[in-house]
Amino acid sequence: MNTYSTINCVHYYEINTQRQASPVTVLNYFEETAVRQSEACGYGIGRLMDKGLIWVLTNWSVRMNRYPGWMENVLVETRVLKFERFYAFREFAIKDEKNSILGSAVSRWILYDIHRNRPVRVPSEIAEAFKVNFGKDNHGNSIALPEVEMADSYGPGLEFRVRLSDIDTYNHVNNTRYVEWMLEAVPFKIHREFYPASLEVSYRKETVYGAYVLSETRQEPEVSGILKFYHRIRDKADGAELARAVTVWKRVQAD
Repeated sequence: MNTYSTINCVHYYEINTQRQASPVTVLNYFEETAVRQSEACGYGIGRLMDKGLIWVLTNWSVRMNRYPGWMENVLVETRVLKFERFYAFREFAIKDEKNSILGSAVSRWILYDIHRNRPVRVPSEIAEAFKVNFGKDNHGNSIALPEVEMADSYGPGLEFRVRLSDIDTYNHVNNTRYVEWMLEAVPFKIHREFYPASLEVSYRKETVYGAYVLSETRQEPEVSGILKFYHRIRDKADGAELARAVTVWKRVQAD
């Protein structure tokens, strides 16, 4: 079962002021589809946890042509491109009802042993369940995700406290929460006049319930209707970097 798909209807509680699905909503659709494929392949959350294993997301690389609107039905497809040592590379596509591609993404995950606190090699039986060959994708190509750049400096950070609703089934902060904190630090005026056309996200270190984090940004000058933001999430107490990202925003075209 190398390719798996779900159909999602954009709900009212998932939209922004432009009545479109937010970037976090799209990432949630991607993650839900990945989890459902894992369950369908027989290596879902429960079975992996019984073995003391979890998948930890390390990177997102997302490109969006447009975000789906309220009540729009979208098809989300995913497949595992390859397993390499303890890594899994997975791609996604989101399409409208006319089968036009709204956006795409590539992600990297690491298989982690929670008892030994270290990454472990992906067992061959998992690769077989997903019908993926080790060390290469279906076309024999290597996969390289873009390096997430850092800014020379960042502005003052917005402070957030990790809430119970931020915690996932692994007792970690869900990966989309970091993106939500990052986007929250972008001025509201930018959200109204631009949309995030690409996101490069790298997760560096986990945080826990009750901790306080800072969401810092650095905005580059607008060039031809395009803005670039550098993002960083840090632990407020010890300053440790938890996640970093670069987002590119395009000006919304008038109807």
